[in-house]
Amino acid sequence: MTKNVAEVLEALKNMTTEERLQVIEIASKLIREEIAAKPQVTLQKELSLAEVAEVMRSFYELGSELVIFADKQTEDLYCIN
Repeated sequence: MTKNVAEVLEALKNMTTEERLQVIEIASKLIREEIAAKPQVTLQKELSLAEVAEVMRSFYELGSELVIFADKQTEDLYCIN
């Protein structure tokens, strides 16, 4: 525990419940702002769409598990005759 944390905890002991709740509210707001300022997902390597498509290609090739349930009908469902 750092000196700052110990000081805050000691100060909390001398506060009313309402004051403690205010501290929690402000601390939570600061944490939310800090989280919002950081990128949502930190990747070791950012992939381009082309790289992702290449990685996923084998999953969508003919005969793969993902396409065996695909509709083999090739006619346009929305084609109005």
